[in-house]
Amino acid sequence: MSAFLLCFAAWSAIALGMDRHHEDALGQEGSMRRLVALRRSGWLLLVLSLWLAAAHPPGGVPASLGVTAWSVALSVAAVAVTATVTWQPRRTPELAGAALLAGLLARALGW
Repeated sequence: MSAFLLCFAAWSAIALGMDRHHEDALGQEGSMRRLVALRRSGWLLLVLSLWLAAAHPPGGVPASLGVTAWSVALSVAAVAVTATVTWQPRRTPELAGAALLAGLLARALGW
């Protein structure tokens, strides 16, 4: 669960780092510095979620299964963010923030 939520937050940050999605979601153009920061934070969050899945898989499962579950979560989160940015762009920042917090909490609780 934590892998999906962290991947959702990461993909959302990457999407909001694009001019069109940023303007659709926030109603204003983003500065180049802000767009680059969003994209970089999204990629860093994806790397963090992969590291958590591989190095510290919940429940004591082997790292290979953690990476396999992460790749599934990565794909499902990408589809979910695509749907959100397409049909509810104004809710994307809220959902991304909630997913980040919930993902970190779920990870702390061992989900």
